[in-house]
Amino acid sequence: MGDDDPFGSYGLKSICLSDKPVFDQCLSFCSTRLSDYTFANTFVWRQAIHLHWKLIHDCICVFANGDGGLTMLFPPIGPGDTCAAVRESLAICDDYNAEGRLEQWTRIEYVSKEILDRLPAGGFVVEPMSGDYVYSTASMIDLPGGDLASKRQARNRFARRYEAHIETYDPRRHADECLEMLKLWHTQGDEVHAEPKGAIATKRSREVAATAEALALAPQIGLTGMVLYASGRLVGFTLGEMLDANTCSIAIEKTDRECVGSAQYIFSEFCRRYWSHSRFCNVGDDWDIPTLAWTKQSYRPLCRIEKFVIRPVRSAAIPAPLNPLSGELVATTPDETPTSFELYRAGLSDIDALMALENQSFAQPLALTRRQLRYLLRSPSASVHVLRYQGRVVGDALLLRRRRKDGVSARLYSIAVDASCRGKGFGRALLTNCLDVLKAEGVDRVMLEVDVENTAAIGLYESFGFRRVRRLKDYYGPSRDGWKMHAAIVPIEDKPTVAAQQAAPAGA
Repeated sequence: MGDDDPFGSYGLKSICLSDKPVFDQCLSFCSTRLSDYTFANTFVWRQAIHLHWKLIHDCICVFANGDGGLTMLFPPIGPGDTCAAVRESLAICDDYNAEGRLEQWTRIEYVSKEILDRLPAGGFVVEPMSGDYVYSTASMIDLPGGDLASKRQARNRFARRYEAHIETYDPRRHADECLEMLKLWHTQGDEVHAEPKGAIATKRSREVAATAEALALAPQIGLTGMVLYASGRLVGFTLGEMLDANTCSIAIEKTDRECVGSAQYIFSEFCRRYWSHSRFCNVGDDWDIPTLAWTKQSYRPLCRIEKFVIRPVRSAAIPAPLNPLSGELVATTPDETPTSFELYRAGLSDIDALMALENQSFAQPLALTRRQLRYLLRSPSASVHVLRYQGRVVGDALLLRRRRKDGVSARLYSIAVDASCRGKGFGRALLTNCLDVLKAEGVDRVMLEVDVENTAAIGLYESFGFRRVRRLKDYYGPSRDGWKMHAAIVPIEDKPTVAAQQAAPAGA
């Protein structure tokens, strides 16, 4: 990585406008067109997250280097051998990441279900990402019925209050005004989104840079745009494109948050004036931001298109599995190292398997009830991470988060592993996964409790950077004290890795 051009040695090159025909041709071979799978969405982020690309086995392969390591922005797509392209691409990531011990960055993001099904089963750890929101375009134009009444009323109030004027976006005429609007949106956004300061600063600065690229080069990269004036003042702009013959994509939307109703008006009018010929409207995912998710869900999507992040299964043995019944580590070498398992965030569909595992692993009153578990699965401040092995859920871990004035902290509430699968290292795999999740979220500290007699567990936690901060008298029962342990997490910048910001309708 010390070379002046470390990417050139792998045959990777920067993305140029002249590459658009190659991207368009390769991306057309994926029938499920995620909002991420377009040249425009890739091009505008090329500088912000240091994108490079290469044709491998006749598939377009895009690599991101925004945070030091090398990651595939989306899976190889094209007419060639997808599996061979995946193997070679991940080998490039592994080789680049090895020098800096950045193996955690070897992964492929924004994998559609269609492409996931092409890959060999059992070869990857698969985790769901936030999926694209897809609406009926006609419904976004009319905003009919009771479910969309508040959106319709906001749009109509804006029309009554202001003298609205709309123009087709032209960089020569509108770019400067839109850049000023972008600065205003950036300032207002810092006040609205409750995210860790370091993470939000990085995300917003990169998003502003990518949006400025889109504004400068919209016609060349295939984006159609519209600007909105209210009583002579520009209060919003939006850019989009067709994903396929039936689906438009709203790639970017920015409005003045203080101009009430402008977001609802510009979204509905953009659909009516430019995309009424499309059956469906894709507005991208929600970046796992609760406020953004709420806004996009409030428009009542027809469906969500699944996305996944995948990592290659490593064959190295995983030591020291956790025994959930006693909360102790089994200090033995696994007699069987699994070569295939999945780690992902649980949903309500997993609740039966989770309840069975909870009741097997924890005695009353420590075991969670079904009602408590259902609440946690729906809570934006909690997450349950499950490990699936040989077709069934055999382990889970529960994380809780708490927002502070200076950041976000987390608590590792519990880890459980099915009795039939202990000794395989699944407990440590779950712990590692939880810490990786928290790092990616920008959480800066995590705590847990452990029995003072559980020296194996304490040793493991200390090897991950945990330290003992307080003795908890009788925490596990009479004469059974516990340690409260804390660990600081070195933050990973919360970068937007999607190929372009998918701004929510309603100006979220």
